[in-house]
Amino acid sequence: MAVDAAPSSGEELAGVLRDAAERKQIIELGGHFTKRGMGGKVAAPDVVASTRGLKRVLAYEPNDLTISVEAGLPYHELRSTLESQGQFLPLDPPFDETATIGGVIATNNSGPRRRRYGTARDMVIGMTFATLAGKLVRSGGMVVKNVTGLDMAKLMVGSFGTLAAMVSVNFKVFPRPAEEGTFLATSESLAPLLSLRTAILRSKLQPVAIDLLNPGAAALAGQPDAHYCLGLEAGGNRALVERHEREWGALARENGATDFRTLDRPGAASFWGKVREFPALATSGNSTASVLRISSEPKNLGGMLSTVRSAGTYAVLARAAAAVVYIACPDLDSARRCLSDCRSRGFRAIVESCPPDQKEALELWPHPGSQFAVMQRIKDQFDPHHLLNPGRLYNLI
Repeated sequence: MAVDAAPSSGEELAGVLRDAAERKQIIELGGHFTKRGMGGKVAAPDVVASTRGLKRVLAYEPNDLTISVEAGLPYHELRSTLESQGQFLPLDPPFDETATIGGVIATNNSGPRRRRYGTARDMVIGMTFATLAGKLVRSGGMVVKNVTGLDMAKLMVGSFGTLAAMVSVNFKVFPRPAEEGTFLATSESLAPLLSLRTAILRSKLQPVAIDLLNPGAAALAGQPDAHYCLGLEAGGNRALVERHEREWGALARENGATDFRTLDRPGAASFWGKVREFPALATSGNSTASVLRISSEPKNLGGMLSTVRSAGTYAVLARAAAAVVYIACPDLDSARRCLSDCRSRGFRAIVESCPPDQKEALELWPHPGSQFAVMQRIKDQFDPHHLLNPGRLYNLI
């Protein structure tokens, strides 16, 4: 049986890693382990190391728009801390109530506002992590323009805990807009909303978030009467938000949308909360369901959606500006079919999450090509015996 370790300090965490490495023990690393559905299956561990005991806010400078928190802090607690000062960290990850900061960064999770604010790599300004040698390494700092050693921290973003254990993370944060507006355009068919999306992205008024939902995803987001739905968020002062409403409403009518409406504040919070939680909602109650992530150039969004529509999927959500599409597949056969169809058309397709018994039956990632040799060298430098989360990344690292 694996030993469970939940250290309460970075030094203790470094010691756990060092002791396990000296014994050549396999370590499964996580926080609350809400991301076990993501990535490959970890080989049977000897030690399960959790950062759940590291949950302090270490430093917060609202005037400088920076904050430093330990990796085990639940994301929702960080969100509440920032909201008290009228600020936010717009990563919008799924599993908001239980996911830890370390888990969000290790899996490079982001949500609807990536359109305006970017992803974790754009917000992380520093980090402390523990190595298998038992050392604490500090990278970056608490100054937004300080890039000293920052590349080391960025290696940890999206590494699935295969290189080192995050102890704390420093972020640049953002002031919340004075006013926010959420607008929904709906249509019985996809074409008018694709046309509207193009028109909005070519206009002077750019959205903070722009997500396109098929009928299945719209129902999960609390819009059961919508056939297709384009969700839009705007931020700024009241006059600017009202201008977005007028001009986007006119564009919706010009492009053939069936309806265009404004959500009140509770309705907007509910809608974006469910959009954020799409991967969790789409698989809840279905032990065979998986979520795929497809990406391509923005000009290919229509082709991507046409491809997945024919592959037996039931809920599809697209980050409509970035052309990143999340697809819920009800079972293994539909996941295989969708992956095959998308990859045959040149789209990048990965398995975002799936049940444990499907991990070996699906090709979770396409091979990264020449970059893989570089990734292996980095892994060997941090973890020469491949003891830390082996198998989580590309089934090999």
